[in-house]
Amino acid sequence: MSSIEAPYTLGIAEKPQAARRIAFALDENNKPENKRLKNVPIYVCKRDGKKIVIAPAVGHLFTLTPIGKTWNYPVLDYEWVPSYVVNKNARTKNFVDVFKSLAKGSDEVILMTDFDREGEVIGYLILKYLIGKNNAERMKFSTLTRRDIVAAFDQREKSLDMGFLNSGLIRHYIDWLYGINYSRALSLAFKRVSGRFKTISIGRVQGPTLGSVVEHDNSIKYFVPTPYWTIESEVVLKNKNFKAMYEKDKLKTQKEAFQVVKNCSSLIGNISDITEEPSYLYPFPPFNLGNLQRDSYRHFKFSPTKTLETAEKLYLKALISYPRTDSQKLPMTLGHKSILTKLSKQQNYSVFASEIIDAKKYKPREGKKIDAAHPAIHPTGNEPNEALPTDEKKLYDLIVKRYLSLFGKRAEFLKRIIQIDVNKHKFEVRGSKIIDEGWIKYYKPYYSISESIVPDVELGSDVMFNYIDSKEHFTSPPYRFNESSLLKYMEDEQIGTKATRAGIIQTLFDRGYVQGKEITPTPLGIAVVDVLEEQYPILVKSEMTRNLEQIMEDVQNKEKDIQSTVFSIKKELKVLLDFFNQKETEIGLALYKNLRLSEKKDVLVLGQCQQCKKGELRIIRSKKSGKRFVACSSYFDKAIVCSATYPVPNTGNIRPTKKVCVHDNLPIIEWQKGRRKISMCISPDCPSKKESEKNESK
Repeated sequence: MSSIEAPYTLGIAEKPQAARRIAFALDENNKPENKRLKNVPIYVCKRDGKKIVIAPAVGHLFTLTPIGKTWNYPVLDYEWVPSYVVNKNARTKNFVDVFKSLAKGSDEVILMTDFDREGEVIGYLILKYLIGKNNAERMKFSTLTRRDIVAAFDQREKSLDMGFLNSGLIRHYIDWLYGINYSRALSLAFKRVSGRFKTISIGRVQGPTLGSVVEHDNSIKYFVPTPYWTIESEVVLKNKNFKAMYEKDKLKTQKEAFQVVKNCSSLIGNISDITEEPSYLYPFPPFNLGNLQRDSYRHFKFSPTKTLETAEKLYLKALISYPRTDSQKLPMTLGHKSILTKLSKQQNYSVFASEIIDAKKYKPREGKKIDAAHPAIHPTGNEPNEALPTDEKKLYDLIVKRYLSLFGKRAEFLKRIIQIDVNKHKFEVRGSKIIDEGWIKYYKPYYSISESIVPDVELGSDVMFNYIDSKEHFTSPPYRFNESSLLKYMEDEQIGTKATRAGIIQTLFDRGYVQGKEITPTPLGIAVVDVLEEQYPILVKSEMTRNLEQIMEDVQNKEKDIQSTVFSIKKELKVLLDFFNQKETEIGLALYKNLRLSEKKDVLVLGQCQQCKKGELRIIRSKKSGKRFVACSSYFDKAIVCSATYPVPNTGNIRPTKKVCVHDNLPIIEWQKGRRKISMCISPDCPSKKESEKNESK
């Protein structure tokens, strides 16, 4: 297949776009030869008198699959096979064939994948199964800039990072073992009791996350509000009205609140103290992935998954550093002066970048968190070669301005507090004046401040209040999770990793376990958690996954051996699954009962039947096939026997809209699966659907 003359050094890149950037950076003339083998882009470059052939993967070319064909549990034996063998939609066969072909002419191999656990695993599996090697030289870089790539090539390691590799491999093994075994166990338990097959997916990270969502939802549902009172007041200072804060934030009883109002009924106060003191606000730390995901949700409503995908696009364009990092460190070796100089040539950032350069302050503020492989997320200074899509432009601007703010001076304020006594009760008027915005001016519009100037007053002078009154309140339930706050919760509970948390949240949506921007568990999600909480709680508690995370960290730090660790995990898992098997009938019955109840609760009435004019159109699930359809409530009424039925999607969530179609007067439903949401008429022959198909084909 390969027409490239041997011998050569073979470089393994993670993606085609990365392969191209690496090739252009390494070629002595910046003009690598571009070839295509089986439609896979291959780059041939020359450096130091040697020929280097760089070929890309498309992420993982291999996946784990069970050895043996039985659909049962426990499944403890597995093997790596090419992804296309298991998943017919995986377009990886050509890439596998190309690496096999190129391996024949290579006398040396360099791993050029992203330097993290997944990058190490991707490269190792290609090495082992397609090239026939167990080790290779390793390039380590955090950006796809020419500077970093050349430095990584010149300073490449003699072997793979075994800590990252073993940690990545054991993570795959554990996730696969827990995922396939417990999903099979739950699905089979349900089938053996109900006679109906239903995929009930669960995993070591997915379970605790779903359990947390349901538990949080219960705390909202069963929240009992309790009353409390506050003292509200307004005082006149130099002919201007100011809110005054009472010395106690909350009062527990109405009697106490009324007594305060009564004691202060004169509405005359005396200024008993005036304090002024400087206050400082320092820049926020550099972005790691978690903070970037939360801030982009706050400012742009990007989901964690979308933020990561967008950041990876910016990384592949060599505009930012590698985004999958926990670090809040930006070492001086990154060359901040060079980055700032490049940014000063970009119109949107020239003024502030130039100001920082003129101040000759090149040491940025850092946070506490570290990462073994990469620094905090930062711009490279490279200017985009073309106009960025809107989402990439937004995220890039946020990252650049956060970076610039790290070099700014601290923001300085003057805080003034005026204390006012009213019949031995204390009130405060608080104000602040901006002395120097400092770093904040670099970070606008993502953070800004306003000042509240209080006038100069004399100590000991009397002042009048417009009112002093009490107000009743009730405690509020906790806020529902959104994708950002759920991500933060997972971080705090050490559920999952920076690279997997966003994907787990997406999986819960895709499985139909949760829904909505304000995340709520679906009846299916609640049913699964309720059963596991009662029958098998280990799957929905975070302790197990936390312990497994620690084991994997120990493997990465070479404190545990991978082979013995996998053996002990399989042994422990078998014991857990044997216990599950003993309770399989109870679990299956509980699942069946809960799912039936959730389906009954979830009966959806869409509107009046247009055919018989007597019944209601409802969504029904066939007992035989398990599939959903719309039918008239008179469908089983022997006196009417209305035959009106309409198909609806069998997966996803359906919600009535109380709207009717202009074409046939039939109900319009809202269908949602994951984040995809569509409004549609229930009639398969509705002209609106044909119009939609035409628009999509265009």
